[in-house]
Amino acid sequence: MDLIARLIEQLASDDEVVRVQAGELLLQMGTAAVRPLVDALQNPRHPARPMIAATLGQLGDRRAVEPLIAALQDPDKAVRFHAALALAKLKDRRAVRPLIRALFDEMPPLEPDPLTGELLTVRAAAAQALGELRATEAIPALRVLLTDENYPTRQAAVLALLRIGTPEAVQAVAEALLREHGPMPWEVILRRLARIPSLEAQMALERLSHHPNPQVQALAKHLLAERNAAMTPPAPEDRPDPPPSGSPPAMCSLSRWLSRWSTKLAVGGLLLIAVAALWQWSRWAAATIAVACSLVAVHHRRRTTKPPTVSAPPPLLSSSSWRDETR
Repeated sequence: MDLIARLIEQLASDDEVVRVQAGELLLQMGTAAVRPLVDALQNPRHPARPMIAATLGQLGDRRAVEPLIAALQDPDKAVRFHAALALAKLKDRRAVRPLIRALFDEMPPLEPDPLTGELLTVRAAAAQALGELRATEAIPALRVLLTDENYPTRQAAVLALLRIGTPEAVQAVAEALLREHGPMPWEVILRRLARIPSLEAQMALERLSHHPNPQVQALAKHLLAERNAAMTPPAPEDRPDPPPSGSPPAMCSLSRWLSRWSTKLAVGGLLLIAVAALWQWSRWAAATIAVACSLVAVHHRRRTTKPPTVSAPPPLLSSSSWRDETR
């Protein structure tokens, strides 16, 4: 028996350390281990088939897609579970329709996975995979899972729909969460919802701010306030004044400079007359220069002075009333 075959046999060991070490060595071998792993997965008598499916997913080789799709119909529930999770890692669109069928795989499990201790729910694993694939065609089937009697399945369906993120998916999540009272990972769910940049996500947070659970209600209000603050434009007084239309940047700068120094220019002109008189310069020349400076300054001050603006009247409807009117 060669090294790869021996490592594959060790994947079925009762010793967790042995299983983990064998899996790590197979991952280090890379593509050379894919074909032997596929052959072992297709052998119905091989004792390590669930962990073989999981290892193929971690290797990320597309040659394993078709064998893993076939494993979704395996008689062994553990094989189906790990095959669905492996397809989530491979993210190949060929698996979408088989995974949708796997959403209706079996009733809630009665026993944990003998290898990992996790509760085996093929439907939850298939929902997770469809979320990774962002399969919009799976939304109707995922909506059915939102009423599943198994809590991990409902949670997986919510997270998958949030990952898909379309308006239809977000609306379905909001409706399901309003009637959900189970131990959901509420913070993870609401933060994912808050990151979706759509009006439907905004409305979903507003609806969840009235959730019966006070913790959910408080977190939804907090995330809604953060979202609104990030979307609020700056106040008008914080915005720089735009230059006059049709004026080049250089002329705008000159106008602002002249308007700022207009008073000083006028005073300087008068001082020039006095100095010219003291030193017996030509009074007419000095007066001409002073008058010219004053006229230019006054002209630019008039061009750049803005008429007073009239603020718009406040809205007659509050934000909540507006939403009611526009629904």
